[in-house]
Amino acid sequence: MINGVYRALPSALAPALAILASLVVILQPAAASPYLDYATRLTQSPPDGAQYRPDLEEELAGLANAYRSQKGKPPLQASDDFLIAARAHAADMMLNDFVGHRASTGHSFDSRMRVFVGDITRYPSLGENAARDTQNTPVDSRKARALFQQWVKSSSHAKALRRIDYAFVSTGVIQRGESIWAVQIFWSPPRQKGIFQ
Repeated sequence: MINGVYRALPSALAPALAILASLVVILQPAAASPYLDYATRLTQSPPDGAQYRPDLEEELAGLANAYRSQKGKPPLQASDDFLIAARAHAADMMLNDFVGHRASTGHSFDSRMRVFVGDITRYPSLGENAARDTQNTPVDSRKARALFQQWVKSSSHAKALRRIDYAFVSTGVIQRGESIWAVQIFWSPPRQKGIFQ
């Protein structure tokens, strides 16, 4: 037996078994993840000159539900389940001057989410919207509405806002000066077990 696999298996199965074994390893929770450490540090202690804005996070969650209502979709339940993930990615975008779904550390959206939940296959649907508003305007609900309109005007972001299988949202907003960076993470109710369990 080699690594728990019998030598008697046909050699044609070896590549498939290697792929399956690597997937099982990838889907395990990260006990000590450098990205999790990075995200936790960012959320526990905002970067110099920056602050998280729970009031604007609530505003954006409300705007998402108002938009969904206009489109005949059920409301999202605001949740803190992915708050650290949302805030950390907003702060990472601010610190590294970008907007996107791949962290400055190189982690894709899926790999970032895996750090927080382990087996992401438990989530039938999981998505993210990200944006920034760097206009020289007061940082208030009007600015949050202007940022939200970026998502509404983008077909892929608006589609995420309208997805009927999403039931929850976590929103992270960070401010530095007169600029804000925002992330909304959406997900459907998780299954009891992932597809590889």
